[in-house]
Amino acid sequence: MTVSLSLILPRERGRLATLLAPYFAEVAPEARLDPQRRAGQMLNRRDVTAFWVHDCSRRIGFAIVLNLPDDRRELSELMILPRFRRNGLGRAAAALILSEFPGFWRMGVSRHSPTADAFWHTCLTQFPNVRALRTGAPFTDQQVKSFTFEIEGPYHG
Repeated sequence: MTVSLSLILPRERGRLATLLAPYFAEVAPEARLDPQRRAGQMLNRRDVTAFWVHDCSRRIGFAIVLNLPDDRRELSELMILPRFRRNGLGRAAAALILSEFPGFWRMGVSRHSPTADAFWHTCLTQFPNVRALRTGAPFTDQQVKSFTFEIEGPYHG
């Protein structure tokens, strides 16, 4: 298992949209989101950093980081393709993404993905560089709750 990240370029909008469609169906099934439009918005915003998640040479998912004011971040989206889940790749991807930007973070947890809450709780309580972890109210009606925390320095577990 060799998880790595690479930037998603604006010209890869179509490729990202093909993954956004099943992702939105999973995490926000009632929302009417156009994957092509959302991919374009994500890849052309100055306050967004979009990553492909790779395992060796295979593209296994993506992550969207929203860069907030005052050097804060929000992990807006993280998706690992279903066939690559439950073997540590998502955890490794989460560690890489969060460690890429030490500082203050927040994230909402989809109410439509019961495993997401357990996944994030486990990751955030076990990563040694997570500090001041708190659970809070959801940011949107598609979420069940949120997490806020601080990342101290790099951790690549």
